[in-house]
Amino acid sequence: MPHIETYLLGEAFSDDLPFRPGIIGHAQPRGDLLAGWVAQQCVLHVGFADHAPLIARRASDGSWLHALLSRSARICHGVDINATAVETARSLGFDHVQQLDVFAHEAPQVLARCAPDMVLVPDVIEHLPDPAAFLRRLAQCLPEAEFVVSVPNALSLRNALHGVCGVEHVNTDHRAWFSPFTLLKVLADAGLVGAELHSCQVAAPGTMKGRLLHRLAVRRPLWADVLVARVKAR
Repeated sequence: MPHIETYLLGEAFSDDLPFRPGIIGHAQPRGDLLAGWVAQQCVLHVGFADHAPLIARRASDGSWLHALLSRSARICHGVDINATAVETARSLGFDHVQQLDVFAHEAPQVLARCAPDMVLVPDVIEHLPDPAAFLRRLAQCLPEAEFVVSVPNALSLRNALHGVCGVEHVNTDHRAWFSPFTLLKVLADAGLVGAELHSCQVAAPGTMKGRLLHRLAVRRPLWADVLVARVKAR
């Protein structure tokens, strides 16, 4: 069988490929995992803002990802297309944030001034109509940085249980679900390679059902809620 890279790059084809991804499972929730990775680094958090009405509440209760990253990183820059949410973040004391469309003419210069060691794109690309173009643009602007991209996992055990009940639970702003292979395919289309795949749950479990799902996801990483890839520009 050809190497998986040949399928990701479109050099080989199968209409029923039995792909068994190597995934590193983590017991930590997504925020704690990413905060550990960015410790003492210069970080760019793309799509940092969250929905504007939720920012203040999540910042106060400790669940806002940008606040977690800002406490851990040496410096954490944030860019987001939502101007209202950016102003909300600034009003809460987050100074290294700005409104930016990454496809804008000035974006390469703005992003280069951040000079990040690591670019985080956490749970963003499922909201986008063309995720590969978005990631390609970032990789072209920041070719030396390491990229961390996370997405909700289409193959999570939680989704399977919902499917057994005949329902789909979804954020209505999402445009896609990602599996390990389709995430790697989009990353390859964007020119991001050498992927190291990880998985985790979104948050620490708070119920008996959540604790059971957490234990099972640690044992079988393919069942976790979140897929996370660490990649570099080709």
